[in-house]
Amino acid sequence: MEFKIRNEFTPIWISLIILPVLWFISILFLPLTSANVELHGIALIVCVVLMVLLALALILYFVDKAIGAVIKVDDTTVKVSSLFVRKKIAIDEIEDMEIEDYQRRVIRSTEYRMKLTIFYAGGKKLVLKDNASEVNGFAGFVTGERIPMPDQDVTVYQACKYIESKMKK
Repeated sequence: MEFKIRNEFTPIWISLIILPVLWFISILFLPLTSANVELHGIALIVCVVLMVLLALALILYFVDKAIGAVIKVDDTTVKVSSLFVRKKIAIDEIEDMEIEDYQRRVIRSTEYRMKLTIFYAGGKKLVLKDNASEVNGFAGFVTGERIPMPDQDVTVYQACKYIESKMKK
């Protein structure tokens, strides 16, 4: 069975927080290096490189959001594939799974999400997150209001229950 989720790759979030700060700092230090031509050139190159990295991180963020992740479950394995992650875990290796709801503030509304953590052989873990909210009609789309979905309708929850049923066999 195949489940498509909207997983988020955490290193992209971290880079989208750190890179603008570093770029802003490099812009502030650029006038201070104008006395030394060589130092000014290096500072300008650093500034341009940080700007290119920020643009690349933004592009990767939107590509990752568009592609999402796919969880494929068959009788013996769980395969998770996304833009950055390719994992193949035998169902026999899965020791435990946890699923939890959480919410976060997005611009002007609250977004509901669900996180599945799969613990498998050797103390390793795989964390998958999915959207657990839906927009309530056109008015909800305009205002950005989201309402939480029942657990049974969230794709990552369905994948968790399907994997649990395969583990019991």
